[in-house]
Amino acid sequence: YADREGIRVGDRFKNFRTRLNLESKVTNFLTIGLTSQFATKDKGAQAADVTQRTNNSPYTPNDIDDPDSPYRMYPSGDNNGKNPFFDNMYRDKREIEHTLNANIYAIVKLPFGIEYQMNYTPKYKWYEFMKHESAEHPEWAGKGGYAERRNSKSFNWLLDNIIRWKHQFNGGHNFEVTLLANAEKGQYWDTYVGAQNFSPSDLLGYHNMGAGTVLSFLKDEGRNQDTYRTGDALMGRLYYSYKDKYMVTASVRRDGYSAFGMMNPRATFPAVALGWVFTSEKFMESASDWLNYGKLRFSWGQNGNRDIGQYEALAWLKSSLSPFIDQNGNIYVTSQVYVDHMGNTALKWERTGSYNIGLDFSLFNDRLRGSMETYMSETNDLLVKRSLPNITGFSDVKANLGALTNRGFELSLNGDVMSRKDFNWNSTFNIAYNSSDVKYLGIDGTGEKIKRLTLDGANSRVGSVSVQNILGHPYGELVGYEYKRTSDGQVIFENGLPVHSDEVQVLGNGVYKVTGGWRNEFTYKNITLSFLIDFKAGAKMFSGTNLSLYSNGLHKNTLQGRGADGKGTMVGNGVMSDGKGGYVKNTVAVSAQDYWQAITSQNIAEEFVYNASFIKLRELSVGYTLPQAWLNKQTLIKGVTLSLVGRNLWTILKHTDNIDPESAYNNGNAQGLELNGYPATRNVGFNVNVKF
Repeated sequence: YADREGIRVGDRFKNFRTRLNLESKVTNFLTIGLTSQFATKDKGAQAADVTQRTNNSPYTPNDIDDPDSPYRMYPSGDNNGKNPFFDNMYRDKREIEHTLNANIYAIVKLPFGIEYQMNYTPKYKWYEFMKHESAEHPEWAGKGGYAERRNSKSFNWLLDNIIRWKHQFNGGHNFEVTLLANAEKGQYWDTYVGAQNFSPSDLLGYHNMGAGTVLSFLKDEGRNQDTYRTGDALMGRLYYSYKDKYMVTASVRRDGYSAFGMMNPRATFPAVALGWVFTSEKFMESASDWLNYGKLRFSWGQNGNRDIGQYEALAWLKSSLSPFIDQNGNIYVTSQVYVDHMGNTALKWERTGSYNIGLDFSLFNDRLRGSMETYMSETNDLLVKRSLPNITGFSDVKANLGALTNRGFELSLNGDVMSRKDFNWNSTFNIAYNSSDVKYLGIDGTGEKIKRLTLDGANSRVGSVSVQNILGHPYGELVGYEYKRTSDGQVIFENGLPVHSDEVQVLGNGVYKVTGGWRNEFTYKNITLSFLIDFKAGAKMFSGTNLSLYSNGLHKNTLQGRGADGKGTMVGNGVMSDGKGGYVKNTVAVSAQDYWQAITSQNIAEEFVYNASFIKLRELSVGYTLPQAWLNKQTLIKGVTLSLVGRNLWTILKHTDNIDPESAYNNGNAQGLELNGYPATRNVGFNVNVKF
């Protein structure tokens, strides 16, 4: 059971989980078992509206408990910034989620070393959401109260049938064969209703939806919809090794998914891998005093991506009521059916093929261990939304467009730095580098190559910045307006105010190129101290939070030029037109408010793009294991360890003084975009581990 307060006032998370694992050996050839987990999450807490931090000065009063105060709802006296606690006083919310995950399995041992395993994995989810916004709220009174109820249920299952055969022949020949037949199904049911203009009152809120005189049954965002999807797979894998020195693995998998077009519901993905333990060769015996183990690896394989909406390949039909006027002027209301979404019967799997070469090694009597590898992958038939001309009647269609390559290198090291009688020091370091290149984005309606595509869900909520794939550029470029400049880089001012560039420009890339971590563990007798430092580098971030702060004069930079009385002026550092086609130094003074707000009204995103690199102390732990002599007087408890653990304790380096560099919208297409992001939670915990 967990009951945790969040970092926002009013935020709270409650969770109850229980787990049951069972296994029974019915006979010497049959084993059956169950692993299961049930969880209930209470997400009904109502957190303060932290987006108001960009609209309110820290010095505005909080009169939320004074019903007679004129600043109770709007602390600054205008409707630009609302009290972040005000709305929740008039809102009631219930949000509960129940999940049940299980895996039921049976293992049958057959003659000749053959083993059959069946896995049945059902997943149930029940969700209920209820919300009421009271008519007593000054801004909501016109609705006469508003309430909504939503109940949904999903049931997904996977069925795996696996056959394994393993045999060792004389002479060191080892064979392993694995065969898989898989099927899956997913269903979702949703019911939603909204109501407003309650009569005689909305006192009972969502407990009396029938009192609402205006009902709504929305069908967007998955509401009031039932969905259905299926999938299947066949896979075969063969592994061979000779004296654990030479290894070959070959596999082929064929996957099917109902979301793809009728022409291409299935795809085949082969793979092969080779391994050579070269330290087992006689010619390496001379190096055995320092090289204990060495293995070369090579692999090539393909895999697929099916991350699309389950009905993207189909045309969607919608119905609506529309007025119709006949030749006599009579008005009728008639129902019409129309296509709201263009289908694509040729939609197919996105496919990635990759090559990997690696080296595993162990040196100096196994004191230093590690691996290094380099890879190159190419993704074809990217699943993207393709923009369409208006004449088609549709804005876009899901399609397979483009090719993307990734190249990278990974290094991992683990070593026993020091080993004494009572003291040990172990250290682990890893680092990875990746670069990408957009090779192809398809052909447009004129037969020309498409130069750029905006990624799905990758437009900033403020500032007109988008994340795009641009031909010849890395994946995930941040695109927006810069300052308008002369050919030698000086900022151009018009009437004393900065203006944006004529065209949008690449402002940076939101995807980290370098990631890594360094972990150390020190043990002295029964005391253990460990810490983990991780880092990321090579990415940019656009901060919508800082843009909003500039717009409202709440960022510290906007203090420049304001003056003691708030009526100061500024002369921007740059040039202005001389009226003759040239430029002279800017001398026009404008108010500080006009200057800083011009940057945001012009959507000059360059001002709000930052280096997103960071180094963090991710975890620090101190532990103590009770001496075994203390426990020898009893037989129930085998060991006890006490530990103090802190996480996200210190940001050692960052370049965004008031923004967490990890607070982007998400780790998908919107990498590099931030708005009102929450910082990572710093927490300290005390753990007790008892072994019986």
